[in-house]
Amino acid sequence: MNPFFHMRWLLAGLLWLAMLPAAQASHVRGGDIAYTSVASTTPGVPRYRVTLRLFRDIAGVVQPVVELKGTQGSCNSLDPRNFTVQVVKSQSTRLAPVACAGGPNLPSSFGYDVELFSTDVDLPRGQWTLSFTAENRARDIRNILNSQNRNFYVAAFLDNTVITQDTSPTFLSTLVPSLQGNLAQAYSFSTFDADQDSVAYSVVESQEAINPLVPCGTVIAGAVSPQFQLNAATGAVTTTPGTVQQGLYVMAVRVAEYRRLAGSWQLIGSVTRDVAYVAQNLTNQPPSFTSVAVGNGAAQPLGQTIIARPGQTVNLTLTATDPDAGQQIRFSSEATSIVPGLSLATISATQARLTWQVPASLPTGFYKATIAAFDNGCPNSTLEQTLYFRVVNLPLAARPGTDAPATAFPMPFHEQVQFQARAGGQLVLIVDELGRPIAQLRAEVDGRVLWQPAASLPAGLYLARGADGRPLARLLRQ
Repeated sequence: MNPFFHMRWLLAGLLWLAMLPAAQASHVRGGDIAYTSVASTTPGVPRYRVTLRLFRDIAGVVQPVVELKGTQGSCNSLDPRNFTVQVVKSQSTRLAPVACAGGPNLPSSFGYDVELFSTDVDLPRGQWTLSFTAENRARDIRNILNSQNRNFYVAAFLDNTVITQDTSPTFLSTLVPSLQGNLAQAYSFSTFDADQDSVAYSVVESQEAINPLVPCGTVIAGAVSPQFQLNAATGAVTTTPGTVQQGLYVMAVRVAEYRRLAGSWQLIGSVTRDVAYVAQNLTNQPPSFTSVAVGNGAAQPLGQTIIARPGQTVNLTLTATDPDAGQQIRFSSEATSIVPGLSLATISATQARLTWQVPASLPTGFYKATIAAFDNGCPNSTLEQTLYFRVVNLPLAARPGTDAPATAFPMPFHEQVQFQARAGGQLVLIVDELGRPIAQLRAEVDGRVLWQPAASLPAGLYLARGADGRPLARLLRQ
């Protein structure tokens, strides 16, 4: 037989094999990493359970194993402080639209699998970056040039030099945004922090691995979501009405975690979720939540903070509607498996009841929960509502002292600082030590205020006041 015949088929086979990773990786939707302290097995060495989450198209090739990489700053894969661990898949959950026939039609692409990979590792005291890489991102992502030729990389950060035990913020939902039509829509990157550390949210550029063999990543310039606006205090994201630019996009949100140590707020860790979502103009309009009622009380604004006490049971009745005639609404909340004491029940075709039996031992502070509404159009339109709770030890009829300055974090601060106003929508004035006005802000619906001064503002002490002149917070800029 002609030897060139063998050579031709050998080259064809090699080319086919070379294409396999890209074919598989084109179905990667996104991912994130979380960690929590577990019992140490080596005296004096902190141990953590690390969970890697991978979002994957239903049509994609199953990925049974991923590699967890850990580094203390060196990108040298031979650095003895660094490690690589093979992690086997432990769980897979399929999230597919209802009332869709599936098949090769566009709606079938809206389904995806959420795969979990978990392992326990020793993390000696240091500043750790934990990461994993998938071969390639999905094709034709509009805000990543040549996306099919870029690998997927996501990381989490842990500084256990000053704390040896920590549970990272946990995302309350795995619902991937799906923008349909031109109406305002809402989703959530909100988290629950079991240690009641303070968190701040920011949109960041997606990353790719410098090299699949190297435990470091680099940002992809310009890879940020053009449709969503992020609430830096709560993690809720919203769109504004307008023409939806169709196509596949990525969005990455980082959650920075701060703990008060030795009298000041210090960054102890962060997690990032990077996920691809579809935006398109379809006739199927999303449902919307119209009201929430606490107990037997009257309906109140959805963004209003709900006051609760440890040991109390809070019942919320949420009402939703769908603008498309004849469509049915279903409700879901993944937060019920994360926030202790939270449960959800559907009570009618348009109402759901979210019940929170606040644990008596729950620390006081600010908490969030999420609830999603789905219609049965094809593909399903969705909306995710973020709810806000403040757990206090005071009787419900009592109010904190109105003249007591609120705690701000991080403190001292450099780029941004966050504190609490007395009411949602309150006008807040920032003044310097001489009383000169520096900035005017408006509190969010939950009362939180985020100040991001210009880089040119000098370091020093500033004061936040209400419009009535009463102090809200002391702000020290480095």
